[in-house]
Amino acid sequence: MSFTEEEFLKLKAEKERMDKELRMASDLQQSMMPQGYFTRDNVEVFGKLIPAREMGGDLYDYAILNGKLYFCIGDVCGKGTPAAMLMAYAHAYLGAFTFQESNPVRIVYYLNKAASYENVSCTFLTLFYGVLDLKTGHLQYCNAGHNPPYILSNEVKMLDCDSNQPVGPLEDAEFSLQETTLSPGDTIFLYTDGLTEAKIKDEEEIGPERAEAVLKECIERKLNPEEMVNTVIEAVHRLTNNAPQSDDLTMLAVRFCG
Repeated sequence: MSFTEEEFLKLKAEKERMDKELRMASDLQQSMMPQGYFTRDNVEVFGKLIPAREMGGDLYDYAILNGKLYFCIGDVCGKGTPAAMLMAYAHAYLGAFTFQESNPVRIVYYLNKAASYENVSCTFLTLFYGVLDLKTGHLQYCNAGHNPPYILSNEVKMLDCDSNQPVGPLEDAEFSLQETTLSPGDTIFLYTDGLTEAKIKDEEEIGPERAEAVLKECIERKLNPEEMVNTVIEAVHRLTNNAPQSDDLTMLAVRFCG
């Protein structure tokens, strides 16, 4: 198929317009997430989202209300624009529910009710939602099918998490409340499967063991949350030989200072 010069210029202009709109949408999506290193009221937080395409389906967020840190990380099934639309939808609802509820199970429950309404395509997202008391270190959390986060103290431990259903497919899904207490200096490290499922060679994945080895290095080097997240990102790029991402990569590190 051949094009006239006029047709070629029209196609080029259309592509440039679409690219510009995608960049604007990507910038808008990134602006929805908290930016920069956050420190306040006995807590330090840093998160980062690196989409595999112009727009991604991962999310993270946090806010302090009434002496507690509300934080979450999620991963929408799929990627690209459809996943980004559901991500934005979930992000908006979570923000609204956080101002109405302090129980993470109720927040996840309400989100699931909204996401499952007329969800004929059975689109879903996995989600971890936590509420940390900034005076005591008491952590209440609800896991909806997401990867269990790690607790970093003097060692790397995976947080005990009920799997539960992801958010979206089942309107009557039930979610469990779990609790633990962080000690001063403990960091909870949350991530999406863009970390552990990144391919290194011959379809082999980074996997939990390599991820844990990098996190142990972070403990030994006494890194703060921002340095920790950036160190893990650098490790992913190194292990994958800077191959193009096949999935969104998102991490959130929360340190309870006590």
